[in-house]
Amino acid sequence: MQSRFSRFLFAIAIGGLFHFSGAEAFAQDGDAGNPTEWIVRESKHLRLASDVNEPELLKDLTQSFDAAVPQWLAFWGIPESRLENWKIDGYLMRNVDAFRERGALPASITPFRHGFSSPGTIWVRYQDTRYYNRHLVLHEGVHSLAFELFGAGGPSWYMEGTAELLALHRERVIVPKRLPPESEEPARTLLAQSMDPFTINQFPRNRADTPGWGRYKIVARDRDANSLPTLKSVLKLPMELNGKVEAYTWCWAAASLFSQAPESREAFLKAAGRGADQSEAFTSEFYRDVAEDWPVLSARWRLLLNDLDYGFDWSRHRIALSTSDPRATGAPFALRVSSDQAWHSTGQWFPRGARLRFAASGQCQVTRDWISGPAGISIEFHRGAPLGQLQVCVLPIASPDQGTLPPMQIQSVITKTDVARQIALGNSDADAEDSLVSQGSQEVLIREPSWVLLRINLPIDHQPIASDSALGYQVKVVPVR
Repeated sequence: MQSRFSRFLFAIAIGGLFHFSGAEAFAQDGDAGNPTEWIVRESKHLRLASDVNEPELLKDLTQSFDAAVPQWLAFWGIPESRLENWKIDGYLMRNVDAFRERGALPASITPFRHGFSSPGTIWVRYQDTRYYNRHLVLHEGVHSLAFELFGAGGPSWYMEGTAELLALHRERVIVPKRLPPESEEPARTLLAQSMDPFTINQFPRNRADTPGWGRYKIVARDRDANSLPTLKSVLKLPMELNGKVEAYTWCWAAASLFSQAPESREAFLKAAGRGADQSEAFTSEFYRDVAEDWPVLSARWRLLLNDLDYGFDWSRHRIALSTSDPRATGAPFALRVSSDQAWHSTGQWFPRGARLRFAASGQCQVTRDWISGPAGISIEFHRGAPLGQLQVCVLPIASPDQGTLPPMQIQSVITKTDVARQIALGNSDADAEDSLVSQGSQEVLIREPSWVLLRINLPIDHQPIASDSALGYQVKVVPVR
């Protein structure tokens, strides 16, 4: 993972020189503690040698690599025939010095913490978890693939971002499968085992999905410290990241955003073709391609880093934002907010100085046992607020200029006190709405031109319950004159 492209010419020079073959370099099996006898496992696209005496791990790594290659090509829209004969050498190293002594790890390559790659070879330091060994082999493989397809991987934000994006995957899951009754197997209670397909570019559902990866911990830490980077600052990261895990985190998050957002996906994929250019010109051209929609991308970045955690799913975070959204007319309007989407846009932007009040009604099933109203349920909380609470976010249109993001402006729309007051007054639903808007609901002040978004406060991994399809909050938004 250490930046390898500042030594690009050197890497090209050595790329084909450290390919060993057959028994001349390795024994197929043996005492892995003996540096003269490394275990070798070979597949269509990867020949992997290691001093780690775990044959099943090496088999898993080569199989996963082969399974990832067609998915990498599909990501860029490149036919599989392009890599029909592509194959690289790999080294999974516990005793790094032994590989240097053998010449398998050139002395010219400076020490690295996790992995390193050249056009035809990758080197990975052995890790404590199977997942992270696999992740690093895939990460370095993407770098070698970028050499093959595009001449290199571009500047660090693009190079490391795409490598992390295309290396992130979920651990294979063994699914128990009971033998059919008519089976002639003597032990009918035995379970056959089937395996989920191996897929890349998958957000982890929980810590068990990606042991050793740790990117979400960094996001949460910096979010709590109000030190999240702006999107523009990520594009200005230096070529040499020096193994800083934080920098890889932001590169991956930016690559995920750019490859998912409709405003940038085409430009992001097209930029790979300029991979041999590692200068500022690469980033400048990409920025020109998306400049018109940069305010939207910057806003999406703020929402992404605010919400990013285990269970994040882009399908619930496809928010309708556009620089073409009309200015608010000042007239009241209504919208429905449901649990199947994280944020709901009001579909317009509000000028500086606008003030808004809200009324809301309806129900949302927040767990299998609990149904909530717009004020939320106070027996369970998520990120310090009642579960099911209706929340509003004022999202500035202007992109932040400083190197870190200002805190998100998110607040409740209606509190328990508001609801209790209406119950005490005995108002009808219509009267309650008018009273909440005019007297009691939380007032939101727009301090600069902004979009206004609404959501139900739920865990990021919330899955709408089947019976919840017709539920949600009906929200009335009234500008205060």
